[in-house]
Amino acid sequence: MSSRGTRPPRMPGQPDFERMRNMSPEEKTKYFQQFFEEQHEAMEQQESIAMQQALGADDKQWKIIEPRLKKVKRYREQAFIGIKPPFQSNFTSFSKGPGVARGFGGGFQFQAGGSMQGRTMVPSSTARRDFDGPVTDGEILCEEIQILLNYPQSTPEQLSRKLDALRIAREKARRQLIAAQQQLREVMDFRQQARLVLMGLLD
Repeated sequence: MSSRGTRPPRMPGQPDFERMRNMSPEEKTKYFQQFFEEQHEAMEQQESIAMQQALGADDKQWKIIEPRLKKVKRYREQAFIGIKPPFQSNFTSFSKGPGVARGFGGGFQFQAGGSMQGRTMVPSSTARRDFDGPVTDGEILCEEIQILLNYPQSTPEQLSRKLDALRIAREKARRQLIAAQQQLREVMDFRQQARLVLMGLLD
């Protein structure tokens, strides 16, 4: 049992709220930004280790496979980018591929900020860029379409233009995905390819 006045230990993966008590709003924002970046990096490292083990790749082979695998994942996400159906039971609504999502239900909200427009959370582009790299055309289009859907005065013509642009962005990503998948196959044996087919990363 801890003695009176002893600060309880912080659970792994949780912000240090005790430390945040005396922070200014600007310091809290910076702290959360750094915290989520560290969590994101740690999760990526764990995922990388698990994937390497699942494929049975040694360190030398993994250095060749990993960058090509990341490219496949990126294009796969963009090829399926969109909004998750509201009836799904998890807490995410912005999806970048089957089983891959980020944000929280009820519109758009990202890890490091955003602003409310009506009842919809609109993410700040700089917040996402820190975690997932440059904002893509598909992500921007999804945001713009969501805003139009929540704006009663938007016209069918406005929506139609954005939807056509989104379809083009998805099709471009699908072509890039096919090329990236072929590049990945070239450095993997048949069993490794079969495992990625089961994971949905290869066709």
